[in-house]
Amino acid sequence: MTFINGLLIFFSVIIVYFLLVYFLHKKEILKKYNISLYGPALLLRTTKGIGFLKKISSKKRFWKAYGSSGIVFCFVCMVIFVIFFFWQFSFVIGLSPEERATLLPGAEFYVILPGINPILPIEYLFYIVVALIVAIIVHEFSHGILTLAGDLKVKSMGLLYLIFPIGAFVEPDEEQMKKTTISKRMRVYAVGPLSNFVVFFICLLLFSFVFISAVVPGDGLTVYELFEDSPADEIGIQKGAIITEINGTDLTKYDTLDDRFEQYIIMLNDTKANDTITISYIFDNVVHNDVEIKLVDKFNYIQMNSSKGKGYTGIYTFVDEERNLDRLKNPFGDPLLRLLNFISIPILGYFQGYNPIASPFTSSYSIVGPLGIIPTEIFWIIVNTIYWVAWLNLMIGIFNILPMVPLDGGFLFNDGVRLIVKNIKKGISDENLDKIVRKVTLVVSLIILFVIISPIFLRYV
Repeated sequence: MTFINGLLIFFSVIIVYFLLVYFLHKKEILKKYNISLYGPALLLRTTKGIGFLKKISSKKRFWKAYGSSGIVFCFVCMVIFVIFFFWQFSFVIGLSPEERATLLPGAEFYVILPGINPILPIEYLFYIVVALIVAIIVHEFSHGILTLAGDLKVKSMGLLYLIFPIGAFVEPDEEQMKKTTISKRMRVYAVGPLSNFVVFFICLLLFSFVFISAVVPGDGLTVYELFEDSPADEIGIQKGAIITEINGTDLTKYDTLDDRFEQYIIMLNDTKANDTITISYIFDNVVHNDVEIKLVDKFNYIQMNSSKGKGYTGIYTFVDEERNLDRLKNPFGDPLLRLLNFISIPILGYFQGYNPIASPFTSSYSIVGPLGIIPTEIFWIIVNTIYWVAWLNLMIGIFNILPMVPLDGGFLFNDGVRLIVKNIKKGISDENLDKIVRKVTLVVSLIILFVIISPIFLRYV
């Protein structure tokens, strides 16, 4: 889906949504259910659920320790991510105009809407909405729990809708928040992002050690990419198919992907254009044995002198050791690389067309052990839901940690600056202190915002 088509669909949905909201508003149906308009969005405010949060917050010693650890965690992550974004900015500045136009993301990548943002495909809408709801509720309820654990008042709580839930809130008493101690206030701010990271970590463990550990890739070579209208394409081989045998060479008897690929190449190197060979493959659990395939000149597809006259199936690449699903089974085996593999699945799905937890590649796996009793389709729905809950919680946690008001990180930074100034300038008046804090926070917020969104503009410079 192109950016323009995505925008047309988006605005069509928005228009229908506005007409429906306007009709319900005029008929006073919204008012009947205590729903009010908040700009273009719907605001559902209620006091129900506050009693539930009070019960949870009763373990005050635990929540105080949890919130205090969140302060340390958020400031450490804040420094790490700020350094990363400045490194990214310096990298972008160093690119030539041609490289910027090619490598940098377009404006659509900054629109957090499924179907418009290329790494959030519309077919994943269910997973994204569920994950967004989980992330928002965890984030805001955590704020509410720490507010109540600090003996501060929560006035109301609720949800914000714009077609689907785009926010949740727990509304504390603002005057109490201003007058309370800095430590209490900072714990309230820090606990939201911390809880998002905790959910990410729990989902990561479930995803890797429980569900993906029950998945076994098929024996053979899984097709990663092939040329359209090539011999392989014409006989029905698709991305995600598993090549198990080629011209009598059984690939399944070799233990590693590298050995299987080596045997595949050795066999093809003994062929020439217009030779006919047999190939066996599995796709969508259907076995295709000894299918005849007439090879073409490899030079027609890969124009290298060494390719002239050689037989070629049209299969461009296979899933290799770097892309293998097994790398997702233990994210701590090679922590940095494997965590990056986990996080980058939506990005690789867009740029390389390879998403190991989505069709057609899931058709090449078997589910073993106790989880094998789960129907295959249900299994992958659960896996994708867990993945997107993890991914969106991580993204929301990272975003909220940044030192920009009105984000949690911005308020944390604000109070951090307040503490530093108070310790340096003893006896400073509250009025002067507020002025200094506001100015420093504003300048830092604008700098961070510029560094983050600069690739959008630099792409077109």
